[in-house]
Amino acid sequence: MRGLGVLGLALLAGCARAVTVEGTTVSARQVAYAFGPIPAAWERVRVPDDDAAWLDPPHGAVVHVDHTCERSQDAPLQALVQHLLIGFTDRHMVTEEDLPLDGRTARHVVVRARLDGVARMLEFFVLKKDGCVFDLGYAAPPERFEDGRGAFQAFVRGFRTTRTPLSDAR
Repeated sequence: MRGLGVLGLALLAGCARAVTVEGTTVSARQVAYAFGPIPAAWERVRVPDDDAAWLDPPHGAVVHVDHTCERSQDAPLQALVQHLLIGFTDRHMVTEEDLPLDGRTARHVVVRARLDGVARMLEFFVLKKDGCVFDLGYAAPPERFEDGRGAFQAFVRGFRTTRTPLSDAR
């Protein structure tokens, strides 16, 4: 009987993180949001703990989008960005600024760093809205970073939340 209870809890925990992606819209239990266009060259891949991710083969890049609505995420945007950089070494901030995104202030960074000794250029947008944190990221080899960056920025410009825990409570 105890085993069935543990299995039930595991299934409920899995359901709490169930996410569906249809076109440019993500839906989860408490949240729904949309993002900009996905270029035909991007290939959808599964990355654990991300809502959605794509490979951009022509640019050797990876794009991701994710959300979390946990109270522990009530940290400054700078700290949330640093969390995304865990595991990267030789970090050099190229750009670090606050920008408007979906009616709020988002932290935008471009970072030159290494992962397992391999040079990468990273771009992140981190936004807190209505009790949730959203992050959108792009990583590419430095020599191809600029070539694929425009498509990523169009993806980000289309970001908007359509449902959040606090918007449901209103």
